[in-house]
Amino acid sequence: MKSVISSESLLINDKEFNLISVSSSPNSFGICDTTKQREKGIQETLFVGNEALVNIFQRSINDPYSNKIITQISSIERCGDFSRRVASSCEEYFYNNKNVVSALQPLFDYIKNGLYIVYEQEMIPTDGSGNFFWSGYLVGHELTGSSTFNPVCRKEHPVPPSFLVPTEGISGFSDKSLKAAYEKVKKDDCAYGVCFHLSGMFCALLSNHYDVTAALLRDKKIRCLVIEPVRNICTAEEIKSFQNSDSVSTISEEDKEQNKQQSQEIPENCLYTCCANIPMSKVPISILESFFLTRKNEIGKYSDSVSANSEKPIRIKNKRSFPSDIVDKCDKFPDCEMLQSVAMVGYLSDEEITALLNGETMLNDKYIINQNLYSSITIAINYLQYKNFDKFFEFISTIIKNEDMPAVHQYIAAKLQPVMDERIAGLFKEILNSENNIYIPIKSYADKYLRRFKAYKESESLKKAKKAAPPPSAAPVIKRDVTNDLESLDLAKKINSMTK
Repeated sequence: MKSVISSESLLINDKEFNLISVSSSPNSFGICDTTKQREKGIQETLFVGNEALVNIFQRSINDPYSNKIITQISSIERCGDFSRRVASSCEEYFYNNKNVVSALQPLFDYIKNGLYIVYEQEMIPTDGSGNFFWSGYLVGHELTGSSTFNPVCRKEHPVPPSFLVPTEGISGFSDKSLKAAYEKVKKDDCAYGVCFHLSGMFCALLSNHYDVTAALLRDKKIRCLVIEPVRNICTAEEIKSFQNSDSVSTISEEDKEQNKQQSQEIPENCLYTCCANIPMSKVPISILESFFLTRKNEIGKYSDSVSANSEKPIRIKNKRSFPSDIVDKCDKFPDCEMLQSVAMVGYLSDEEITALLNGETMLNDKYIINQNLYSSITIAINYLQYKNFDKFFEFISTIIKNEDMPAVHQYIAAKLQPVMDERIAGLFKEILNSENNIYIPIKSYADKYLRRFKAYKESESLKKAKKAAPPPSAAPVIKRDVTNDLESLDLAKKINSMTK
């Protein structure tokens, strides 16, 4: 029996969203609660049938702003024809131009009862810290940016999920499949996939792992259709509190005008998602009813077996190392802190930057970012690193040389490790050669960076030399000397003519 689907198309901040309510479903795909001992933390699991794919563990039961431990448990290849259904849905939506509901119907026939928001989103193929998305999830680790509610922006500024978690097993990685995907992506502007939102800025990729990898190698964009469960509310009181606060003065003039218009309206409760807050007045009553009935984890027929399987991690058959090109390219993507800061700060003027550098958190009787100087500095650093590298370098140079800001020095030194740049190398040389005791805590960072930078420069030199070198000459062609043959042929012709 097919699930019963109700849908509503919404336009919020010039972006299209589809609200989809699912009922009468077999509840054989989605996220369920697999908590063992609640006093030790809350665990949820992405599952298909009785197969547990990904665990999301939150240590603190009372802090939705704490990061979570995310671990891949099994491979989507073990889920029968589900991976085929996902691949088909991706094909139908991105290549055959079907609408969201029609394209995702094969998945909605499986998915848990509940309310979902579906939208397109450009994704980054890393774990939010510069590591390739397919390389480290068999070992559970805490991911920055994985909290339910963003600790930088809170609920006021939704930060779209941007990072990927694999569901396909790394042990089955195939060079042949990657080569085929490389040729496929060559023809398109970007790679496509379907993913399911896990928590915060992270989604589980359900299809096209090789296409995403090929797009990374070819420097092409990755665009996914995101399915996000809707389970939280942003109250009118929270919205009103934000509208009345002066905590951020660095938004653009256009946003200021929009906020002014919104502040004149009566705030209302919203359905909270990581990508947008949806006013309840825009949601049909029937869909709202579905939301309130299913917003908490519904127990399905597979819950017990999923809970048991969530404790049985997949066995690694063989270890794979990815091409160095992949590792190098991942270093250059923005991390989760940079994207959070961009969502928090609309624009930093030179005057505001100068005020922060002078240790001020306020300008013209308004907070530049917020009242905490350390938080303001770190948010400004991440924002500038993403938006304006020249300003970013000037900013961090001034802070590093400011002896009154040692609390920020270690944060900056760690932040700069993956950024290969001559100016930063020069800055670290100064730190390493300095006799000032204030730099002792970050000298190890400076030494580590300079060793990495030296290896990076040598690698770049080899690549340039390889490109500049003339192509190897082909094997010499040995030509036969036919001079004597031609003379003998002429002589034979003459003898032949004389005998006639």
